[in-house]
Amino acid sequence: MAKFLNSIFSIKTVTRRIRTAFICLLLLLFFSGAMSLFELERVSQDTEAILLASRDNVDLAGDMLTALNEQNDIMIMLAVSSGKFGDIQHYSTPCEESMQLLSRSVVAAQQRMKGTETPMAADTLVMCANRINELTSAYLSGDVHRSIAMALADSTQVAPTTHEWYVNQYKPEYEITAEHITRYMTGVHNSLGPEVNNLSHTARRAVTPVFISLIVMVVIVIMFYFFMDHYFVRPILRINRSLGDYLTYKKPFDSEIGCRDEIATLRDRIAQLITKFTK
Repeated sequence: MAKFLNSIFSIKTVTRRIRTAFICLLLLLFFSGAMSLFELERVSQDTEAILLASRDNVDLAGDMLTALNEQNDIMIMLAVSSGKFGDIQHYSTPCEESMQLLSRSVVAAQQRMKGTETPMAADTLVMCANRINELTSAYLSGDVHRSIAMALADSTQVAPTTHEWYVNQYKPEYEITAEHITRYMTGVHNSLGPEVNNLSHTARRAVTPVFISLIVMVVIVIMFYFFMDHYFVRPILRINRSLGDYLTYKKPFDSEIGCRDEIATLRDRIAQLITKFTK
């Protein structure tokens, strides 16, 4: 840094020094602006990726809850109506579509959770979804009704009703699956925490070059002010004062005023002009 400043002040002319100082300021501004734009672009891309991932995961969890609730609503209607054959045929197609949607959604959630800190949460969710789909398939295929019919034929057993089957078997699995879907949503949002922290650090990196550039520019402006005052303003004021004293009071012009470069040339030429007219 000292060598750089020394090289600036060793430049022979004032014009070149001023030009060099402004070029340094422009280069500093360009460098800090380029660094800030680069970091801000990274912040923009990271923010977009985080928001997109969050939206996709919310949509995925919404699909799982929609499919699960549709199955549950159909099972409630079938269980309350004692599962007549006509009812099962009527609700079979939408129920199977809900089962397929739930299966696709939990598999997609499992794939997304593989790279996170809690991949087991998605595995548990897949098992819960498989169990609820198996219970739904058993009802639609008539296995539940056949089990009830066999219990009715056996006088030693108390035959359950479809309502009791729903309350004792289906509803607990439904509640467990819904709870795991909620945990999946919470886990996904928690997994975004490190990415948000990285985004915060990137934002700080985007601001840091600008802050450093401001400090350096303040220092350069102060140095530039000192340079202009010491090498340009004060010598001109002294030359002007000495010339005014000569014109007003005929005092000898001070040809020893300390100055450099173009200002020194101006001082010498004024001294030569005064000498020429006094002869």
